[in-house]
Amino acid sequence: MLASSSLHDTNIAALLARQARRHGRRTFLKLREGEIAFDALHRSVVRLASGLSACGVRAGDHVAVMLPNCEQFVQLVFATAHLGAVFVPINTAYRGAILKHVLATSDAGTLVVDEIFLDQLQGQYEDLERLSCVIVRGGRDGVPRGLARSTLNLSKLYRRAAEAPSPESTPDALQAIMFTSGTTGLSKGVMVPHTLALESARTFLSLIAHEDGETVYCPLPLFHASGMWEGLMAPLLAGSPLALVERFSASRFWSDARHFNARIAMGVFSMAPILLKRSPSSDDRSHPLRAFYTGKSLHDAEFTQRFGVRCVENYASTEAGIPIASPYGEWAPGACGRPWSETHEVALVDRWDRPLPPGEVGEIVVRPRLPFTVTPGYYRNAQATAQSFRNLWFHTGDLARRDADDHYFVFGRIKDCIRRRGENISAFEVEQGVNSHPAVLESAAIAAPSEFEEDEIKIVVVARPGMDLDPADLIEHCTATLPGFMTPRYVEVVDELPRNAVGKVAKQELRNHGITAATWERPGAARASVGVTERRSACGQSQSSDQENSA
Repeated sequence: MLASSSLHDTNIAALLARQARRHGRRTFLKLREGEIAFDALHRSVVRLASGLSACGVRAGDHVAVMLPNCEQFVQLVFATAHLGAVFVPINTAYRGAILKHVLATSDAGTLVVDEIFLDQLQGQYEDLERLSCVIVRGGRDGVPRGLARSTLNLSKLYRRAAEAPSPESTPDALQAIMFTSGTTGLSKGVMVPHTLALESARTFLSLIAHEDGETVYCPLPLFHASGMWEGLMAPLLAGSPLALVERFSASRFWSDARHFNARIAMGVFSMAPILLKRSPSSDDRSHPLRAFYTGKSLHDAEFTQRFGVRCVENYASTEAGIPIASPYGEWAPGACGRPWSETHEVALVDRWDRPLPPGEVGEIVVRPRLPFTVTPGYYRNAQATAQSFRNLWFHTGDLARRDADDHYFVFGRIKDCIRRRGENISAFEVEQGVNSHPAVLESAAIAAPSEFEEDEIKIVVVARPGMDLDPADLIEHCTATLPGFMTPRYVEVVDELPRNAVGKVAKQELRNHGITAATWERPGAARASVGVTERRSACGQSQSSDQENSA
């Protein structure tokens, strides 16, 4: 693996070329359709770069890509880098105004899209003057039904024989513009230097204790930072195989691990409860997997006991890479790790950016120790950049506390704070109390309307397989384990929680559903009273410090 200093003098295309010379016919990509060696991938990348160049793509141009996980997605990542162009991955669930916003804001001149997503493109790109070339994976040349412009088939781009020039890279060169989920407004384009992507990959290999030749299994979408950096670039950096599938499937997860002989699996925190929800099987430990990269080790004991697999903790963001993590095995249950001091400085601050001591809840702020390991900002959004990068820190928008040993415990987004009876309540803390009930597999706490002009708490829960969950019994449990002001007023039991394209709980969808016919209401909850004394909160509002502890 390259030293950190070497990562600042290369880009991902040069890294692929170097690894192709070094490893040759060694397998890099494992797909359901077969395997692809380092040198074969490099040859196809060079041909594709030539084809893109013939379409007018030059250094500094932006190339938007809307493909599922596939061989061509991987090739496009490196082909754009070979040309010095900027890769703009698009969430394949995007459609309508949000898709048009991403295409327009990113200044993409070329779009590569899978034919299965063409219907989502209808009416969203015709008036974008910068978008001059649309390339389709699958289908035929011409004007697809419902679109106003002609397109070019992606397969034709591989027919170019001449190698396109590859400009010299600089440490600040952009590898990608990656759009955030836009949960607090329109999606923002995070500018990602090559160094940020590669340092994240290198950190991942270290914290996962990756050994030579170990296969990394990636069911995460490559348009997501974790899929792109830790899923794709980390195996490249290690010279080891990547097993790539189109999407996460609980029913295929363990058979995939066996099929690909995977030792490490990529995931998000919500995938562990999904796998634990499945009925126990005699094959639960019949697989080669040793580690599941999920972000939190909260389920580590249960996961290890059943599957023999460790859940690896960390805290990461598209803007800052991996600033918080723990060396393999040095975990604290429920924590996301300690500051990764080799690459980042980390602190917790109050709403005035004043540092907080251990035990206090505040916002996580980050700054780099190495150049270009944090985003330079949001593309074409100076206001959001200035707001996030203030007082010499990048403000993550995430709430956490740290203990005396510097372990960080994330409580959720500041926007997820629920305001009830003068208190700012962390949704994570409510969920933690609810999840301690023996019949609860997972839960999501959201704000619901209140006649007292603040919020009430609604908890949406999934029961463990084979167990009945009585809302009244759950509330009795919450009364015993949570402060009175944190006890939910509403309970709804569902078969599963809605999730976005990367497996995270889609809380906005739950908020939109509101109170339904299936929602249970705690008797007498409407008679709640309010507290009196005000104090500052980590959410930047005010809280009652003399609060009744009754329901």
